[in-house]
Amino acid sequence: MNARNVFRASVCVITLGAGLSLAACGWFKSDLKPDPPPADRPRVAMLPFDMGIEITSLSSIQSVNGVLKSEEEPQLVEQAVKQVREDARRLMYERLANKQSFELIPSEETDRALEELGMTTTETLAPEHLSRLRTRLGADLLVTGIVQDYGKVRWQWLAAGMLADMTWESIALGLATSWNPAVIFGNVGFELLTSTPVWFGGGYLFGVAFRPVRVEASAVDPIDGDTVWHDTEIAIYLWGRLKEVPEEERKKKEVQLGLNLKKAVEDLGESLLDSGLTLPALRIRRLPVQDVVAF
Repeated sequence: MNARNVFRASVCVITLGAGLSLAACGWFKSDLKPDPPPADRPRVAMLPFDMGIEITSLSSIQSVNGVLKSEEEPQLVEQAVKQVREDARRLMYERLANKQSFELIPSEETDRALEELGMTTTETLAPEHLSRLRTRLGADLLVTGIVQDYGKVRWQWLAAGMLADMTWESIALGLATSWNPAVIFGNVGFELLTSTPVWFGGGYLFGVAFRPVRVEASAVDPIDGDTVWHDTEIAIYLWGRLKEVPEEERKKKEVQLGLNLKKAVEDLGESLLDSGLTLPALRIRRLPVQDVVAF
């Protein structure tokens, strides 16, 4: 088995392994489920997304021509990170708006409420914040999100990804080669050499762009503060998605990262749409256990 064939098998396994580990295979699409009646649709506030990874260099997330002045780079980084957060929130909102599962509160109205209440961050919301937001917006659900990785994956996910890759590839190659040790151990070595551009720092491998983006999101019931939905999605490589943009734009880091951000966030949106969070379901969930059994 030559290197190119091993690589193709590796990419397939990466996709399968990551999908299984994140429980985001997407076998059951939200478009197969009927929309709940208007009276059963929760009123949802989409809160601003946070950034879970510190970006210190503009060139790590954007293609930069020339050398930036040291005094201007921090401001440019701040602007770029703000744009990423805004894009993530907008993409999530738009995905949910494609279906009639929720009554979405306009983002402008949510932002005004946050400003009036003096809330500068939504990463951790205290019970009093939840109560005030619920009263101010009439929200049944508060959706929060955080871009955990953008352009590179932290070492914990790097190690987990490499282990998943090597495990699935070893099984696939073992079955295909009658467990030939030379092929299996050769692939392990190949995996160690090629995982850097795939999982850490982005880059190209055999002409395929790898710009990993990992996004995490939750839906919180503002009445009791419980998280009623939570999911994580990661987008790693780009093939067909690059065809969405003009050819001269395809090699730009910000374009590639933007496409993977879109993929990860839209998959999160599909997961939330598939969660079955209706007003009756929320009311039943809030009942004491004995009342739920009796119901």
